Parts: sequence; structure tokens; C-alpha cells
Amino acid sequence: MSFLDQEPAHNFKKHPSLPEALSAAQRIHGEVRRPGMSYRVQLAWDGKRLTGRLGGAIFGEGVYLEAHQGQLLGSLSSSGRVLALHAQHEGSSLQLRLVGAERSSSASLELSGDSASGWAYLEGVVQPVEVEFSPARLLARIGSDQEVTLRHPGFAAWVLAVVALAADAAARDAWRVLLESYTGWAEA
Repeated sequence: MSFLDQEPAHNFKKHPSLPEALSAAQRIHGEVRRPGMSYRVQLAWDGKRLTGRLGGAIFGEGVYLEAHQGQLLGSLSSSGRVLALHAQHEGSSLQLRLVGAERSSSASLELSGDSASGWAYLEGVVQPVEVEFSPARLLARIGSDQEVTLRHPGFAAWVLAVVALAADAAARDAWRVLLESYTGWAEA
């Protein structure tokens, strides 16, 4: 089963998937925002894989995900650091784990119509997650300080939720590293 076998985010209970509509040119664009900062999302679907970048030239993450029977498997990597990603979608439930040498994150969402809600365990803290889907856009609120906006051509809701959660976790990690470097410069 692939992304194409999943129901589109905009009313994914009523419409069949459209394999012929999704091609190598299909893209997901967006950003993770918090006050005073933003982190880009630029991914492409080639028919089997979702690849691209999160972030910018500094603190950028390479993304490589493959779909396998209701699962997304792959990695986020930058500067010699790799996080393995495993997402499992069953019925209306979505489970996500990001695991690396120093850090791990997890999330659990329940998808319902054009929304999803649940929690994400990030930076040692459980954060509430609220997601809204529309035909070409996703808006996720993760915790009290961060939002993810994605523009897309109608990918499956659970796939977009995985992208939003992974981008949020990567952005938090990048901002933590940036703040630690500022602290180091200030102390020098």
C-alpha cells in the first residue's frame, strides 16, 4: 500500500485515491512557526517516496520516507545526526516515533473527518496537538507556542500529520541547538 492508496485529506472517507493525479511533480510546502522564528518544509512525492528538506541552509534536515502498508519509514538527517522515523496508521489512529542517538520523540493522534487531536512527547514534555485539514492545506498547533502550516495537492491526512509532527520535532531541535550556540557565544 502506498500514499496513493490512502484517502485524500479533504474528506478522506468519501473520495477514492487518485494514483494518476499524483506524479513526481507533487509537492508539500510550508513552515513551522513560533514567535520570531520560522522553519521551512519542502518535500516531493515521486510515486514511492517522500523526500526533501526541512529548514534552510543552516540547521537543514534531509528527509527520506517510504510508504509500506499503512506505515511511513525513513529518516531525518543533518550534520552527521540521524533520526529514524516510524509512523503507523491503523483505522483512525496514528502513532509516530522519532529516535536518535541523543533524543527521541513520539506522538499519538486520532483522526476524525477534517481534524485530528492527540499529544506529542517532545523535549521531555507532553504537548497537546490539534490538526485541521482542508483540501489543499493543513494547520497544526503543537503545544502553546508552535504552528505548522502545509500546502499540498491532496495527500492522505495521516501522511500530512506525520510530516507536520516530524517538521515540528526537527524545528524544536534546531531551535534548541541555535539557542545553545547563542548561550555559548555569550559566555565566551
